[in-house]
Amino acid sequence: MVGARAVRCALLAAALAAASCTSVVRYTDALVDAGQGRSLFTRLPATVGGTVGFTVGIPVDVATFVPLWIYYRSLPRETRDPLSVFLFPSFVLWKVGVLVGAPFDAVEWVAWRSGQDAPEMTPQEREAIEREWDARGAYPVYPVTPIRPRADGGGRA
Repeated sequence: MVGARAVRCALLAAALAAASCTSVVRYTDALVDAGQGRSLFTRLPATVGGTVGFTVGIPVDVATFVPLWIYYRSLPRETRDPLSVFLFPSFVLWKVGVLVGAPFDAVEWVAWRSGQDAPEMTPQEREAIEREWDARGAYPVYPVTPIRPRADGGGRA
């Protein structure tokens, strides 16, 4: 009875984790990026863990070559990307390996970053961010409906 409940909870947790893969990938990228405010205390274990994960993933890539080849051939020719298909196991294990730095990140946050004020953004940094968003041409996260004045000077068009 307890075992079945634990399996259901684990499956639910896995489903929730799979739904939020983008946030996990962004977090792992932040763990190894010096520009994200992490010190070497966090970045070093995360980088070593990611390197080990990717290295362990190479034999997995070789072992899964045949099913991945079948999947690759089933994709439409214009959307085939050999690196993303054949190195997918290495990519996943790389990101899992980077998560070794998460406990170090938590310690660093409690001991140091939580007491620091957020750095002020310079006008040049703000302008660069705005230019990047303008270059995208759309706001995929928040759909925007432009409000245009009516010809008679009233509210929405």
